[in-house]
Amino acid sequence: MWRPFKPSGEIVEMNPSEIRLRTTLYFGPGAVGRMEDILGRYRRRGARRVGIVTGTKSHILSGAWDRVEEALEKNDMEFELSSGVPPNPTVDVIEEAVELFKSFGPEVIVGIGGGSPIDASKAAGALLKSEGKSALDLYTYRFHPKEALPIVAVNLTHGTGTEVDRYAVATIPEKRVKLGAASDAMYPEFAVDDPELTLSLPEKQSLYVTLDAVNHAVEAATTTVTSRFTEMLSRECLGVVADHLPRLKDHLKDVEVRGALMHASMVAGVAIDNSRAHITHLLEHALSALKPEVPHGLGLAILLPAVLKEIYPARAEVLSQLLRPIVPGLKGREEEAEAVAREVERWTFSVGVEEKLSDIGIGEEDVGELVEIAFSSPALKGTEKLSPVGLTREMARRIYENSLYPLSGGL
Repeated sequence: MWRPFKPSGEIVEMNPSEIRLRTTLYFGPGAVGRMEDILGRYRRRGARRVGIVTGTKSHILSGAWDRVEEALEKNDMEFELSSGVPPNPTVDVIEEAVELFKSFGPEVIVGIGGGSPIDASKAAGALLKSEGKSALDLYTYRFHPKEALPIVAVNLTHGTGTEVDRYAVATIPEKRVKLGAASDAMYPEFAVDDPELTLSLPEKQSLYVTLDAVNHAVEAATTTVTSRFTEMLSRECLGVVADHLPRLKDHLKDVEVRGALMHASMVAGVAIDNSRAHITHLLEHALSALKPEVPHGLGLAILLPAVLKEIYPARAEVLSQLLRPIVPGLKGREEEAEAVAREVERWTFSVGVEEKLSDIGIGEEDVGELVEIAFSSPALKGTEKLSPVGLTREMARRIYENSLYPLSGGL
């Protein structure tokens, strides 16, 4: 019988856990060519109309749209396009897509893009099967979707993992909150991870989305519901990112580098789907509510070192194993927390992400407001249950304050 051991030789107590793997994923260079087969399956079931959700131009620049349009034509399928989904989409953006599709009557929804368009496509797919419900209802948890139109995700980044999870995030501007909806109905039935579609992704955006994946790995491996399965996926993500992200700047058109980072993002997506997230995402969502123009991955990257300083003592053994590819020599001791925070920050600086909160327009005078936004979020209760440490207002304030300027004094 297999029995898990700690490095000390102590047997690890095992608790029952659920392993989620719900999406059929086509991965690798040329995988977008499978769209003809994917849509063909729906066509053979009688579907003729497809609702498509995209960003402003990434679906064009990446070359994805040409391949999807060709697949639609070959399957003799009609489509309605809801384009222009911005980063950090609002409930109003999702509602507009739903209203557009209602008169068209799609039988399948295809999301093409990064996290924002794909999340919007998931939410739209659920709302189109939830008569009388609005996007605001979905994101204020007034109902839980039990079904959705079939969803296909064509992923154009290597960071969110949304193509393999059940989450969809949106902002409610008037409430100053950014929230995630989750439902088994919102898993994409099929997804495409084709690294050739990421070659047009700009350098900074590429860095930010990859650090989103790193945060998924760190948080999922340290929640109160984590598992050995999740820890394994998280270690895979960090190892691959450590090997390939430093090469990205000089190899933006390298399919092998992009494919490795896409793999890391995907496994981190499965990790967060299985074990969820905690403090960093709650505090970044407050930041996004205040500064919606700040990329999600950048916000997470800024906060991560300060969060690690707080949680490392509680999860030193797991985090030392996870972070060794970027912070060699960790021993899993509680007293390493300060050094870990500084070294992770140095690493993010070294790969090209040097911003701190003060660089994106957040000052000491804004910290109190950020704490209030975070602690008024409906997501707070869930975060408190999942966090490896007791989250207090004082801790949240420390994290924001320690993220204003470099812990390490820069490079």
